[in-house]
This record gives sequence, C-alpha cells and structure tokens, in this order.
Amino acid sequence: MVLSERSPGACRLLVLALFDLLAQSAAWAKAPAACPRAMHLEAAEIQAEAVCLLRQYVAIDTTNPPGNELATAKFLKAYLKREGIESQIFESAPGRANLYARVRGDGSAKALMLVHHMDVVPASVTDWSVPPFAGLERDGYVWGRGTLDNKGPGLMEVLAVVMVKRLQLPLSRDLVLLAVADEEQGGGKGARYMVAEHADLFKDVEFALNEGGLMVQLDAKHRLNALEFAQKVPLWLKVTATGPAGHASAPKPAAATHVLVRALARLEQFQFPITVVPEVQTVFTYRANALPPAEQDAWRHLETSLQDEAFRTKFMADPRNALMVRNSIAITMLSGSTKENVLGPEASAVIDLRLLPGQDPKAVIARLQEVMQEPAVKVESLLSSTAHASPLDTVLAQAIAKLVEHHEPGAKVTPNFIAGFTDCNTLRAAGIICYGFMPMHLPLPEIERVHGNDERILISDFVEATLQMHELVREVAGR
Repeated sequence: MVLSERSPGACRLLVLALFDLLAQSAAWAKAPAACPRAMHLEAAEIQAEAVCLLRQYVAIDTTNPPGNELATAKFLKAYLKREGIESQIFESAPGRANLYARVRGDGSAKALMLVHHMDVVPASVTDWSVPPFAGLERDGYVWGRGTLDNKGPGLMEVLAVVMVKRLQLPLSRDLVLLAVADEEQGGGKGARYMVAEHADLFKDVEFALNEGGLMVQLDAKHRLNALEFAQKVPLWLKVTATGPAGHASAPKPAAATHVLVRALARLEQFQFPITVVPEVQTVFTYRANALPPAEQDAWRHLETSLQDEAFRTKFMADPRNALMVRNSIAITMLSGSTKENVLGPEASAVIDLRLLPGQDPKAVIARLQEVMQEPAVKVESLLSSTAHASPLDTVLAQAIAKLVEHHEPGAKVTPNFIAGFTDCNTLRAAGIICYGFMPMHLPLPEIERVHGNDERILISDFVEATLQMHELVREVAGR
C-alpha cells in the first residue's frame, strides 16, 4: 500500500490493523497479566479487576472460523488456578477447546452451571472505529468483539464464582463453570461435543445459566427483563443441483446453476404455515398482562385470534411476532461455476432454517423438496436438531424474579422465546434446566452492536451485572 498525505483513511486503517495485530500478538504470547484482586463486594474493587480481565480476554482473537479457543481456555485456566480453582481443558479438535471447572458445595442440592462461549463472529477492521481486538477502554466502555457476545457476560459468571471462593462462602450446590467453543457455528466442537463425549461431567447438574436473556431498556419508561426458556433451533441444509457442463455461450435450462436458481426462487417465495406452539403462547399470555383488559383475551388465545384477518395482519406486521409463529428460511451461501464462461456440472446453496418446537426436520426437508419442484436438486443436512424448553416454575426462575424485583421494585420477569439459538438447547436435550439470563442492562440501540460494528460494554453496567450475578449465585447455591 502506498500512502500519501491525501490518504488519511488508508493511514487510519493501517494504524488500526497494526494495533489489532499487536494486541493479538501480546495476548497470545503470555498468560493473563496480573490484575487487581477484589477482596470485597464493592463496585470500585470489582471494576478494577473486571475491566483488566476483560481487556485481556477480548484481545485474544477467537474469530470463528477458525475459533482458536484453546488460547482463551488457557487464559481462563491460568486465572482460575491463581484463585485456587482447578479446571480441565478438553480439546475437540486442534486449537478448539472447552474449559470446565467446579467449586464444591456440601452436596445437599444438585449443581448450578454457568455457561458462556469463547468464540466470536468476524470483525472487519475497516468497518470499526476502533481496533476490534485491542480491548480498548474509552468513554466509559470497553470496546471489542466479544464484549457483549459472549466474553463480557462470561467474565461476569467467572468473577461471580471467584468471589464465592475468595470469600469462602458456604454452598449447598457445586458451582460449575463451562466455557465452550464453536457456539457461533452450531456448537459441534463445543457444547454438543462436551455433552456427547463427557456426559459424566454434567450428570448432577440441575440448572444452567447462559446467554439469551437480558434487561433491555426499550425506552425511557419501559424495560424488558427477559428470561429465555425456549427457542427455535437450526436446520442447516446444503442444496445441490447437478446438470450438464458446457460453454456459457450455449446456455441450457438443465444447467446446474439454472436449476438451482429456479429451486431457490420457489423457496424464497414459500412460507411455512402459521403455528402457535405452547411455548410461544406462554410468552404472549405473560405479555397480555400489560395490555388493557379488553385486549388481553385475544393474546391469551393466539391460535384462535390469528384466524381473524384483521388481527393476523396487525400481528404479522411486527417481524418479531412473525418469527415466533412460523419456521423461517434464509438463503445464506451460494456456489456455482469457477469460471465466467463455463457452465459447471454442479451448483449449491446453504439454507438456514429456524424451526419451531415440535417440528420434524425430516418432514420439513421433504416439504422443501416438494416446493423446489426440481428432481435434479439434492438436499443434505448439515446441522439438525429438535427444540426443547425449560419449565418456568423452578427455584432458579424464582431467584431471577426475586433479583429483578429487588433491584427494580415492581418490575417483572417476562418469559422469552427467541428466534436465534444458543447452547441452552443442547443442554436442555441433556436433561439440564437451562435459562438464558444475564442481569445486564442494555439500551435497545446497543443490541445492534452484537454481531455488528463497534461492539462495546458500558463499564458501570458490566460491574453492576457482575455483582448481581454473584448475588444470584449466592441466592441459588448458598446456604
């Protein structure tokens, strides 16, 4: 790159890239630097330690792919060892790792597990105003990929448990820390690997806390205290068309790319039928309580109400509502010929479907093949799962409601069904009651930074959430 006084943008990008590279190199080259140790549950002490740790944690680039979570697993292991907490690292593939640690209670109740993922989605240095992996502290925030999803919340969990150990607090339950790989690509080398290959580690775990639920500030007067208890699940498919190869100057309707485009066009126009599953009805039953009495009944009987055209039009106009009552289809990846003037023998696409609970993946695939109407198209399943929900009448759910009420008198927790997926579904399938909940206040506009540009976390909120996470852990696992 040739730079001149007329290319300040290029200069800025180069400087950001160099800072990013230096930050990553430093993070990989050494164990975690010593941070101040909080010996009291006071915000100032917790802040000094938490910010120091988060800046280092974010500086380790675990972009997935390729992941490289082994570096972060070693970082956490070294930190926990300093605190007298032994941990194990389980490598699911070269460079891919999961960390497991346990602080013992008296065994009078089953274990509580705190879960987070160490991998992050890609961040382009050219699209950020700060280096995405420098762990920069500025304007009251820590900036960097993973501060919100999911390294910041992960450190809230880690510090909550570390403070239990430091203060030598008695426990009725074991506390388990699980930091996993690969959540951003389906969890095959992370949670799903751990449950399949090391099931004995979780046989006494009753509850798990994970991402998926927040205290979202909707506007100046309204906050949503969301507790995720159910979610859609992914069905990732590879759709492949085959056809005669040849010169592009003589196109053929049977060419693979042409067949694929026709099939995808039909899929793009297709909509699954509206379905109200019990988990979704639960969400809207809770929400109905906040509506005027005359409107509540319609939302408490959603399946019947959606048969009314006027109600259905209004309901489906909100994209968030629509996603909760219908399977979704997104065409995400396309591949065809490798040459401009060649019709290749094969063309393919990857489709990301999100299925409601109760859906049969095989039946869904069969329906899509009918919709595409192209015998030359084959469908291969890349990731398939079934949805599971957690009950809402548990000790942990009650403790979360108590925590919210304590810090915001009169506030209620709302059960939440999410269109995305987390590792909770894998844990639920293993018989663990898992909730998505972090006691972290997040203004609605900040949510756009999750998987977006300039991801950051407000330090004061980070500290408050860490203290509240510790409070929740003591409520559920203390004695």
